[in-house]
Formats: sequence, structure tokens, C-alpha cells
Amino acid sequence: MRPIIRFAIVLSLMTTGLCQSCQHQGSTDNFSAASSVRDSTGLTLVAEITGVQVTGITVTDQGRVFATFPRWRKGVPYTLGEIVNGEVRPYPNAELNSWDIGQPAADKLVNVQSAVAAGDTLYVADTRNPLIQGLITTPRVHLYNLQTNELLRTYELPAGTTVPQTYVNDLRIDRTRQQVYFTDSGRGALMVLDLKSGNSWRVLDGHPSVRATLDSLVINGKPWKRKIPSDGIALDPVNDRLLFHALSGYTLYAIPLSVLSDRNAPNPGDAVQTVATTPAPDGMWRSGGRTIMADLEARAVVSVGDDGSVIRLVEGPRVGWADTFSEYDGELYFTNSKLPEADSVVSGMTFPIWRMTLPAE
Repeated sequence: MRPIIRFAIVLSLMTTGLCQSCQHQGSTDNFSAASSVRDSTGLTLVAEITGVQVTGITVTDQGRVFATFPRWRKGVPYTLGEIVNGEVRPYPNAELNSWDIGQPAADKLVNVQSAVAAGDTLYVADTRNPLIQGLITTPRVHLYNLQTNELLRTYELPAGTTVPQTYVNDLRIDRTRQQVYFTDSGRGALMVLDLKSGNSWRVLDGHPSVRATLDSLVINGKPWKRKIPSDGIALDPVNDRLLFHALSGYTLYAIPLSVLSDRNAPNPGDAVQTVATTPAPDGMWRSGGRTIMADLEARAVVSVGDDGSVIRLVEGPRVGWADTFSEYDGELYFTNSKLPEADSVVSGMTFPIWRMTLPAE
């Protein structure tokens, strides 16, 4: 049963569809020009990609937009790209993106789920778990210099930090402590990488706060039978904590960064706090004193206050499965990964990236 949540509807989407010419997955000509006009719903189309499923989105301090395209199927032509004038350009180049299912991993980008820009650096998490069937090699974290587009350093998340079924999902950068925090959406846990030492560790493995509590979600009136644990995270620097949430669940949790960042912290599970009852989300974003997330079952984007209030910002079929969020110049960017509809063939499907003005708190 869904929780009873107080909503205030700010914007509402009409049930108009989006139509683009169909192209086959694997083509490099698989995008349409972005619209620069904000429609009556308050959404502006940044890009629309045909035949290649988009999940992650990040916007740099200079307004550059990067997106990720996980290899959940064979024939994905790139797994990391920059959006330029509505088009996808493989990043940092096509060669590193040229891996496909069944090939040796080598130094190629295998399966990028998330990438986050912080300052002049792009942090890229290569899950090394294509098809979500288990690790084929150790997951990697690549740091790229956004001024030169050159690789700065690569870190690995070895056994102990990861387990064979680990799927490295969301990541957030703690620039104060020089650490990166991740979710494991394969078995359920948080993970930490110390950028100075290169050491990493696993936190809350199997703790109730990282477990899925729902067997399915109701999407478009039908049960979507997946049980996905810890997924979205959001850094809250004002309160010095990391917010985290299972995709298959209705509870938002937090853990103090002082505990999470301490490899030797005793009983970190005792420090976990329950923040609010919320809709079931995918990714999350912290903006001021609120947490932005999806309401996947309502096809909406909501703002969750620390007092538990939930304000619906925008909703409708064009929002769909709001997967990942980023913010630039007062605008919220997000992807619609259409996850339930894209369980099998995506050839001919279109995947939009949207932006909208964030209302005042």
C-alpha cells in the first residue's frame, strides 16, 4: 500500500505524446535537435535520443551537459556522452565508448551508470556490470579534467568494497573530505572512496535502511515486479549528511558524513536517521533545504521537505520515469529513462532530457 502523503500540485503536464522518427539502436545518428522553447508545462526539451536509453545526467559549473547510457543490452553505441546542441557526442571519445557485450573489458568504458561533475572534474563510475548479471571485472571510477578532457586518474573498487553482484549506481562528491559516496543497487549498501589514499570501504551492507521493502511498484496501473535496494543518494552539506533511499521503498534515510567517512566508525547503522515517508524514487537531488526526487508511480517530480511535506512540482507522461537530476543556474535537469517500457527492445523509442525552473522554497 502506498503511504498517504500531503501534496501541493504546482505544475501539471498535459497527456500529449512526443513523436520522433524511429531509428535502429546502434546508429550513431540517433538524436534530434533540442527545443529552446519552454512549453506551457514549464518543461524545456534539452535533447531527445532515439534508440539509446539514457539514465544519468550532470551539468557542470559552466553549463556543459553530460549523460550516461548503460549497457543493459547489446549494441549500445556509447555509454558516456556530452550533449552539444541537442546531439550526443561520445565522451571523451568514440574509441573508449566502443566496447560491446562479450568483448574483453580492457580499458574501455564498459557500463557507465552515473557521472557527476564537481568543479573542473567529471567523476565517472563504470559499473563493470553490463546486463546487471554480475561483475566482469573490478568497478572503476574515472576522473576527467573538464578543461582539457584528459583522464586525470582511475580508481578501482576492489572486492570487499564490492561483491560479485554489486551494481555501482548513484555517486556524490564530498569535496570537503575528498571522498566519493556510492550506492550498491545490486545487493544493497553504501560505498566510500577516499580520493587521497585510494582506499575504499563498504558501509551498511544488508542494513534495513538499504534494503528494498516493496516487491513491486504500480506503474501505469500495472505492477512492475522488481525489488531494488539502495539507489538514489543526495549530499546535504548544510546538515553534513548523506540522504539515501531504496528504489523499492517509501522511506528516506540519512547518515552523518562524520560516520560515513570514517572507515573505523563503530556500528554505523546506529547512526542512520529516518527523514521522511516519501514516494518511491530513482535518483535524488538536494537543493537548498529540500530533496528533489521522482514519484515513479505518479510519473511526477516532487520536492520533499525535512518536515515530511511533499510538493509535486511537475507530473505527467512526459516526466515518466524521472531517473536522475542535476541543477544549473536555477534550472533542474532530469532524464526520463522510461525504465518499465524499455525492459526489452528500445529501438525506435525516444528518451528525453528535460529542464525546468525550480520554484522558490
